[in-house]
Amino acid sequence: MLIRHPFRALAPAVAAVLALGLAACGDGGSTGDSAAADPATREVEGAYGPVEIPVEPQRIVADLVSVDYLTALGVDTSSVVGVFGAEWYAASGDHYLQEFFDEHDVVDPGFQFEADVEKVAAAEPDLILVPFDQIDRSEQREELAKVAPMLVVPTSEGRDPESRFGGTASFQDWRGTLRAYGALLDREDEAEEFIAETDGQLAALEEEHGELISEITATEAKSMPDLVAINALSTARTSGTLGTILMSELGFRSPPAQERVEPDDYGTIELSPENLSLLDGDVLFLEVREGSTRHEDNPLWDRLSVVQEDAVFTVGNHWEFGGAVAAREVISDLDSALDDLAARG
Repeated sequence: MLIRHPFRALAPAVAAVLALGLAACGDGGSTGDSAAADPATREVEGAYGPVEIPVEPQRIVADLVSVDYLTALGVDTSSVVGVFGAEWYAASGDHYLQEFFDEHDVVDPGFQFEADVEKVAAAEPDLILVPFDQIDRSEQREELAKVAPMLVVPTSEGRDPESRFGGTASFQDWRGTLRAYGALLDREDEAEEFIAETDGQLAALEEEHGELISEITATEAKSMPDLVAINALSTARTSGTLGTILMSELGFRSPPAQERVEPDDYGTIELSPENLSLLDGDVLFLEVREGSTRHEDNPLWDRLSVVQEDAVFTVGNHWEFGGAVAAREVISDLDSALDDLAARG
């Protein structure tokens, strides 16, 4: 997957949840028996060893996917005071977590791989919450962990040094990651309920539109000011985006021409001006970033049958980067598009 920006997406109620049982991960050194001596803190075993955290965290700095998973679990996110990359995500005005950004005045210290540590410190967090794949290998990880206790949620079964994220990314295995957050916040039941409901939505969509899905070809792609690229459906199970993973689960097929092209290590096919025709098929789900017109400026664009048939559906960045809440948004987008196509006969 090709990513052109540097993300590698509690109020008292949340404090109570955290107090019930944080059983996950963090960053920092062993604190010995200090948690037992100080009732305001407790020690948990994290991805990088034990870390002492506040029993009732009041000011949390998190990444986007953490906000997503907290929301899916029904956790009050009002004590999230900072979000890595918040301004980038909120800039479109219609981000799938736009309501969170509209209702919360959060600090944006930049993305976590090049964060302004001073801004993080100025937010005075008592907890930093990120998934493993979104902080591992960051040169700033240890520096950030000195600002406040860092809980790093386990999102990968292994830490393959050859893998871009050290394993499965939190925005790829949304079910496993939601379960990890549920265990961390003692909300396993809520996690399973959300997963069951979402799987039910997938099943309902497949029951209603399964025949149509089997008859058409589909593509997920993105247009940016500097390139147009396909998120290859063929690599969904190894390096897919949230969108292609769900499309694969539903049985979507890519146009035959794409199957003859080898995706890069990120699971993408970058398009030159001459091979824009690889986008052509029965339906195209297109993310347009930063107001890009690069796809439309290509003289081949209007010649594509998918354009002529008005079967291009604009989608948001949640198709590439999101969590459990984003998964439901992708399902909703797919359902809407398939309803539209079905209505045409």
